[in-house]
Amino acid sequence: MDLKNRFSTIFFDADDTLWENERYFRAAEAKFIELLADYTSPEGVQDMLWRKQEDNIPLFGYGSKTYMIGMTDAALELCGGVLPEHIYYGVKKIITELAFHELEIIEGVEETLKALQGRYKLIVATKGDLTEQMGKFRISGLAHYFHHCEVMENKDEKNYLELAAKNDLDPSEIIMIGNSVKSDIAPVVNIGGMAIHTPHEVVWVHEMMDMPESDRIIAVEKITDVLKHLI
Repeated sequence: MDLKNRFSTIFFDADDTLWENERYFRAAEAKFIELLADYTSPEGVQDMLWRKQEDNIPLFGYGSKTYMIGMTDAALELCGGVLPEHIYYGVKKIITELAFHELEIIEGVEETLKALQGRYKLIVATKGDLTEQMGKFRISGLAHYFHHCEVMENKDEKNYLELAAKNDLDPSEIIMIGNSVKSDIAPVVNIGGMAIHTPHEVVWVHEMMDMPESDRIIAVEKITDVLKHLI
């Protein structure tokens, strides 16, 4: 589909679209399962962690800090209400390593941004902890390609309508590029915008959903493929 000259602004997701993210959370999850191995099965640890994460996201949002709270809550329940010292410090170590891992830019991202810069206004539209996400944005080395970075409270229809209004765009003028069907594709299409799905091999269970049917969704194999549609 040829989208040239149809949009002035392009929004990009950040985590697992511009840089690697979820695989570090999966690695942290594996360490947590190993840490709690004496208390229940790997499946039991994973299920408890997922349930605690779901409980905490509405209260504390997204990011490694919320993940630490979820791990602590899960460990406390699995340990019978008393958290041993080695478990507490084990969780703290896992989260510290998660929060300060080296940022790895996904292959093809810089090539894509270089080609689009100057033709469109480029804006990052991400969600999560403000300090954490802005920190990633600043150290990524990609900030000079973008007009600015929007850290959204969530990524649902309401938030995208607010994003459109904040950037003086009609909802139909939004085009979003991202890897998450739940956060980057479905809500944008639901408000009348356009979305390009750039898949990532690792998807957070919280973000999983079936791809909706719409002629306003383009699926590509890798991020550089968006150029075929935009320039």
